[in-house]
Amino acid sequence: MELFIHIWTNLEYFDLLNNNKLFSQWKKDRELASFFMQNFPWELAETISPQYEINFMGIREIKKKFWWDYFNKISWIYYWSDNCEYLVPTENEIKEAIEKFREFNKNFPPHKVRIFTLVTPYLWDKMLERLEKWLAFLNELKIKNPIEVIVNDFWVLNLLNKKYKNLTIWFGRLLHKQLKTPLIDTYWYDVHPAWELIKNKNIDEIKKLKDEIIKWQLKFYNSSEVWLELYKSFLNKFWIKRVAIDYMQERKELFENISNNDIGIDLYYPWALVFTWRLCDTSAIENIMRWKYATDDICPRTCNRYDIFYKVKTVWYKMIQRWNAWYRSELNLDHLWEKFIQTKNNRLVFSPFVPV
Repeated sequence: MELFIHIWTNLEYFDLLNNNKLFSQWKKDRELASFFMQNFPWELAETISPQYEINFMGIREIKKKFWWDYFNKISWIYYWSDNCEYLVPTENEIKEAIEKFREFNKNFPPHKVRIFTLVTPYLWDKMLERLEKWLAFLNELKIKNPIEVIVNDFWVLNLLNKKYKNLTIWFGRLLHKQLKTPLIDTYWYDVHPAWELIKNKNIDEIKKLKDEIIKWQLKFYNSSEVWLELYKSFLNKFWIKRVAIDYMQERKELFENISNNDIGIDLYYPWALVFTWRLCDTSAIENIMRWKYATDDICPRTCNRYDIFYKVKTVWYKMIQRWNAWYRSELNLDHLWEKFIQTKNNRLVFSPFVPV
C-alpha cells in the first residue's frame, strides 16, 4: 500500500508541503504546532475545530503503523475538493498547482515517478463549463505519467469518456457507496427490535433475536458496492480499475472483504465523509437567510473562515461540518487488515485537514 497526499483548493497548503511544514517531525512537534497556530489559526484553533488535534494524532498513528520514514515515500498528489463545486480552482490555479507539484518533485525526489491527480466533485451546468477548460488543459499536458481524474459525478464521467481520453478515470468516495452513519458506531451496534417481534418472548429469546439482527447488520456495515458483480461490470465497461472508500476503524471485515477484489482501493484517512448535499448550512453563519438554501448563484465561501464542531455521545471520534459536508475522524489503524496493507495496488490517501 502506497502513501498519497490530498492537497486542498488552497494553494498555501502546497507551500507547506514543499517547505516540509505539513507533517509532524517527532521532537519538533511543539515547534511545528506553534508554526501552525501562528499562521493558520482559522484552521487549527482548538476552540473552533478539532482538526489540529486530529492532524497530529493521525500523523503519529501512521508513523506507528508504518514506521517513521513513511512520509519520505509520498507517491502521488491529489488536488481539489471532492464534494463542493464552488470551491473549484481557476485555470491559473490549476497551472500553479502543476508547477508546485513539479517543485515538490524537485525538492523531494521521489522513489518513483509521481502522478498528479485532480479530484472533482459533483457539478452543475455553470461549473461544468469551467471544468471542461481544465480537463482540456490537463488532457494535452506533457507529463511522464498520465494524469488521473477522480470522478464523483456521472456527467463528468461521460464527458471524460467521450472527449478527454488521455486522462485516467477513477471513482471517488461519493460514487462508490459505503455506509458511514455515525450512530452505528456510537451505540456499539445495539438494536431495539419492534414490539411485534419480541412480545411473548422471554429474555433469552429476545437476546438471541438481537444477536441475529446484529450479525446481519455487521455484515451489511462491512460491505461496499464494489462487492456487487453488477457494479464491477459497470466499472469494467468504462475501464475503471480503482474506487475510493473512507477508513472506518470499527469495520475490520470490510478491508478483508475488499482485499479479495481485483479493484484498486483509495483509503481516505483520517477524516471520513459522512454525507454531503447541495444545501450549505455553513454559509448561514454570516447570513441567516442562506440557511438551508442551495448555493446556486453566489457562494461567499464562508467555509474558508469557519467550521462547525459537533459534540457527539462518544469519546473516540470527532464530528465536524465544513461547507455542505459532514466528516468524522477515524484514527486507530490497528483495524486495518494486513493483507490490505500488503496489496501494492491499494493507496492510503492522507488528508491532514478537512479538504477545503
